[in-house]
Parts: sequence; C-alpha cells; structure tokens
Amino acid sequence: MRALRSDASAVQAQINVTPLIDVMLVLLMILMLTTPLALHRVPLPLGANAGNDVPRMLALSVKASGELYLDGGAVNRAQLATALAAAAVQDQPPLLEIRPEANTRYDYVAEVLVLAGNSGLSAIRVVGAQ
Repeated sequence: MRALRSDASAVQAQINVTPLIDVMLVLLMILMLTTPLALHRVPLPLGANAGNDVPRMLALSVKASGELYLDGGAVNRAQLATALAAAAVQDQPPLLEIRPEANTRYDYVAEVLVLAGNSGLSAIRVVGAQ
C-alpha cells in the first residue's frame, strides 16, 4: 500500500505548452495582419521627367480676418472662384498653394478648399502656418 502512495504523489516533470501556444498564436496574428499589406502595391510617379515643366503655382493667402490674397493681390470669394475656374481650364493647370495664417479659423480655410474643389483644380496643397 505504501508503494502505491509514493508513486501517486511523485512529481512528474512535463513541459508546459501553454506559453508556447500563446506565442504561436501571436505570431500567427501578426502574419495574418501584415501579409495583406505586403501584397498591395501603390504605383508612385518617378520624379526624373526632364520633358515636363515645373507646374505654375498660384499662391493663396488666407488671413486670420478672412481676407484672401491671390498671388499678392486682394480678392473676394467671387473673384477667387472666377480666377480658379479660369486657371483650371488651362492646358497645364497650376498648383494651388493655400497658406493660412496661424490664427485663421477653420471655416475660412474650409470655404477656400470648397471653392478650389468646385473650380476643377486637381493640384491643391495646404501649407501649415509657421
């Protein structure tokens, strides 16, 4: 009877596989998440086109008071819409660079972006205030 008790209470060494399974599941999840990202390719234009001219730029300043200046001259919103629509139908439409002042309200910038988008210009850049 004593022999049975000593065998039953003897410590048996076994490998704990739970941490191994946890690590394998984490690696599987990482693999599942990163594989689709590696398969998508984004075509980017290469920059060394010697035949293309640098596009003309239109500088639009938006002041904190809501005033607009297109290439240094003051314009109202109707004049701006007309000028942008005329620029959009050119053979090589210009790049519109919008420069709001640091304290300009978002509404003013959003209005200008809507005008620029409705004009048909495809190249619009907003430069942050410094």
